Amino acid sequence: MPNQAEANLSALIESTEDYICSVDLNCRLILFNRRFQRHVEENYGVQVAVGMRTEDIFPPERAALWPQFFKRALSEGPFRVENLLLDGHTLEMAINPIIADGEAMGLSVFGKDITERKVAEEDLYRSRQMLQYILDTIPQRVFWKDRNSTYRGCNRAFATDAGLNNPAEIIGKTDFELACSGSAERYRADDKLVMEKGTARLNYDETQSRPDGRLIWLRTSKLPLHDQEGKVTGIIGTYEDITERKVAEERVRFLAYYDALTGLPNRTLLQDRLAKALAGALRRKDKVAFLFLDLDRFKDINDLFGHSVGDLLLQNVAERLKSAVRKQDTVGRLSGDEFLIVLTNVKKIAYASVAAERFMHAMSAEFVIQGHSLSISCSIGISMFPEDGMDSESLLKNADAAMYRAKESGRNNFRFFTEDMNAQGVERLTLANDLRLALDKKELFLVYQPQMNIATGTIIGLEALLRWQHPTLGIVLPDRFIRIAENCGLIVPIGEWVLRTACAQARKWQDEGIPAVSIAINVSTVQFRQENFCELIRRVLNETGLDPHYLELEMTESIFLADADETLSVIQELKAMGLTLAIDDFGTGYSNFNYLRQFRISKLKIDRSFIRDVAVNPDYVAITTAIISMAKSLNLKVIAEGVEDEAQMSFLRAHQCDEIQGYYFSKPLAVDKVAAKLRRHFRGLTCIDSPEPSAMNTLSPLQLESAVSSPE
Repeated sequence: MPNQAEANLSALIESTEDYICSVDLNCRLILFNRRFQRHVEENYGVQVAVGMRTEDIFPPERAALWPQFFKRALSEGPFRVENLLLDGHTLEMAINPIIADGEAMGLSVFGKDITERKVAEEDLYRSRQMLQYILDTIPQRVFWKDRNSTYRGCNRAFATDAGLNNPAEIIGKTDFELACSGSAERYRADDKLVMEKGTARLNYDETQSRPDGRLIWLRTSKLPLHDQEGKVTGIIGTYEDITERKVAEERVRFLAYYDALTGLPNRTLLQDRLAKALAGALRRKDKVAFLFLDLDRFKDINDLFGHSVGDLLLQNVAERLKSAVRKQDTVGRLSGDEFLIVLTNVKKIAYASVAAERFMHAMSAEFVIQGHSLSISCSIGISMFPEDGMDSESLLKNADAAMYRAKESGRNNFRFFTEDMNAQGVERLTLANDLRLALDKKELFLVYQPQMNIATGTIIGLEALLRWQHPTLGIVLPDRFIRIAENCGLIVPIGEWVLRTACAQARKWQDEGIPAVSIAINVSTVQFRQENFCELIRRVLNETGLDPHYLELEMTESIFLADADETLSVIQELKAMGLTLAIDDFGTGYSNFNYLRQFRISKLKIDRSFIRDVAVNPDYVAITTAIISMAKSLNLKVIAEGVEDEAQMSFLRAHQCDEIQGYYFSKPLAVDKVAAKLRRHFRGLTCIDSPEPSAMNTLSPLQLESAVSSPE
């Protein structure tokens, strides 16, 4: 009968999940447990028994291992080996020599199934490899530290920036060894702050000088690291180079208040300065002079020498005007070759005459532009506060009217405003009266200009463009009557007609089996501010059956300048419907970075004035590049309008502009030509072909060309 110790030992051996056996010096079994017995029977088909030799139990290649085990165990002592079993499991074998009275008696073998551990180790290895690959390929610099702010690791990009050959070299170093002392102290304080708070993220931007002298912007982010119990063990951080984004933001902020070409105040900044000038004059009871200056025959210079020379001329004109005014006066660019000079602290009207002559004299000296000697003159209209108006809008309008009278008087002179200069107002009134009847008489019509995805060459949309077939004036373009429509309250019914007509036509094309594309419609500030604007959009979509995802509203930046809460409410409702919202003529107005983020606009349309000479004009290159870069940082689509040639197209493609619209791809098409264009396009016959003339039989050939090919 076995004694109690032997019984306990046997019970212990049988209770374990390990494989246990012992052999004597002749490799004969002297002990084994049931786990070992089952394993042999299941894998080798052998009924094991005490006294069997290993060569009778295992296949030859495995039986041959046992003498090697003896030799190693007797010379080295206990050791471990891994063995791959027939069923694919991995066995870790602990092999120990059996020693009695200093003599070797045999071997004991303990086998443990470590398959799950091996799989876990392999998974962990693959995860580490994948993580290291991700860390080494992302552009961000990544690092992590322990509670003492000692580096415990980093990715390859960080190591390169730190001047190290290998990321492993960072381990054990501190910021005092890698950065200047001032920065190191601040970095350590930042680390301490993050670790003390335990859950807070720390983000900050900073500038850094590079070895080559460049100043770059870095954005750093730090988070605490925790162990399994939630205790903070250190920090992990990233930083990235955001210099390009910062430059783009700064450029956009500049464009919000200054003219990109001349650097003069634009309309937005002018309005602010004009309000201050008038308020000051009212307190002091003195005068303010508005001088509206327009270059004579500037268009001839553009046509003869090209827009690049014309732009350089405008820059030179701006410099001369700035040098000819006092510090307290303001020179701004309104548009094209139109400038506004505002003279403050004017005691007598005669001073405005003297100033106008000074400006005209400044323009009379020759300009030398790219080897061309150019002689120009200017016409100036003058209005006075308070005689000719009490607000900047009236004064500007009257100065404009006086300038046109100066033009009519032979150019190269100036005129003060008088009441009889309101003839243009009469013409506007006539157009307003005719416009009231235009809808009922069906004189308004739409043409459609295709929009193309640059990457795929696919038509992705059509912009609906409004035209007026006037009974006596012929084709009247929107730039001549839209402002009148806004001022006399007609823009709301006209806007609704455009919306309903374009949506109905878009759905009609879809019903005819033409692949669906979005339809873009311009929305004025007056329309957007009307009551129940969202309800109007919803009603028109329901009545026409057009899916909201195929409607895009193009809005000017002025919509976002007032009543942000109300604007945000309308924008959110439009977005909830599924509409696409775009900013039209981007870069010519407010161009504020913040409202793009706040209102979550989907698309920016770069104004045609920037695209015109983008391939040759460095300023326009900078503006367009800044707009695209800023849009990409906000995940906005960018469409360029007015694209007319391959040079412009190549530039936009190289800078990853998303979409284009312009004569390069297609002129605006009459409604009855759009279906054929779309069918031919989607059959793959062509992407960029010569635009078709309109077939509107009611128009003369000359009127037809004007209606279809003219820009907005």
